[in-house]
Amino acid sequence: MGMRLTALTCLLMAPATATLAAGGSAWNASFNNGITEYLTGTWDAAKGGALNLSCRDGRLMIMTQIDGKEPPPNSVLRLTTSSRTGSHEAQFATGQRGSVEAPVAGSAEVARLWSNLRRDDIVTVRYADGRSSVLSLDGATRTLPVRPCG
Repeated sequence: MGMRLTALTCLLMAPATATLAAGGSAWNASFNNGITEYLTGTWDAAKGGALNLSCRDGRLMIMTQIDGKEPPPNSVLRLTTSSRTGSHEAQFATGQRGSVEAPVAGSAEVARLWSNLRRDDIVTVRYADGRSSVLSLDGATRTLPVRPCG
C-alpha cells in the first residue's frame, strides 16, 4: 500500500514539477544559420496559437499560427498587446505566404510592437478572417533584446 501512495503522489506532483522545470517562461530563443528566432506558443498545434519573430540581416519576419494555420495571404495581421494599464495594437500587411517582413531600422511600428511585447502581459493575434488567439508574454522581457533584433 505504501508503494501505491508513493506512485500516486509522484503522479499528482508531476505536472507541477514539469512547469517549474520549464522556468515559467512562455518564450524561447534560438540561433541557427544566421537567423535568430524568438518563439512563443506551439507551432503546428491543432489548438492554440504561436508567434515567431525571426531576425536576419536587419529584417524582421513575423510568422503566426492559429490552430496550426497561418493568416490569409495578402491580408492584415493584428497583434494587440495588453496589460492592466491598457492595450496597444499593431497592424501589418501579410505577404503571399501569410507572413510579415519588415525592416528593423527606421520602422516605428516594429519598435513599438517590440517594446510592447517586452512590457505587456498578453498578445492577441488576430487574422483578417476573424480568427484570434491569446498568448502569454511571460518571459518576453528576459528573452527579447531591448532593441528589435538587437
